[in-house]
Amino acid sequence: MLWSPVLAVTTRHQDRDNGLIATTGVFASLVPEAPRVLVELAKASLTHDLVRASRVFALHLLPVAPDDALAASLSLVHALGMRSGHLGDKMAAIPARPGVTGSPILADALTYVEARVVSTLDAGELTIFLADVMEGGRLREGAPLTISVLRERLPPEWHAEWTANRERQVAEARRRRSLR
Repeated sequence: MLWSPVLAVTTRHQDRDNGLIATTGVFASLVPEAPRVLVELAKASLTHDLVRASRVFALHLLPVAPDDALAASLSLVHALGMRSGHLGDKMAAIPARPGVTGSPILADALTYVEARVVSTLDAGELTIFLADVMEGGRLREGAPLTISVLRERLPPEWHAEWTANRERQVAEARRRRSLR
């Protein structure tokens, strides 16, 4: 399968922060002095709604090493990727600072870019957001967390929660696309 590294996407709109874990984010520009990124966000997510309204987001790579950084990354995946922001504030206990766009910059990230949406594409169950990079930085040295490492290192007590959340997301995507 073709997967990018595990990504954390955060945003802010009208004093509401939220974030999620995504697996699709790519560099989307030929012009080095005007970089762009592209992310896919499920329409069922609160983060999708907030990005659509605010037109800004921050995209973060999470570190895979050393062990304490991996533990922080797994904790972020648990907080942002296993429940909906519609059910409560996912960002409350996550160390972050506001970036230039207002989007939360995760203190435990490896790198980040902040972006302003310039175009969208409706893709049924998700929206593809194309955005100009406004700011970015490296917060620590290291390699990014990948989906294969995440699956290997996910604590066993989180497996059922991960699976149930994934099944809910896929069911909602099928519903939005009128698939059975």
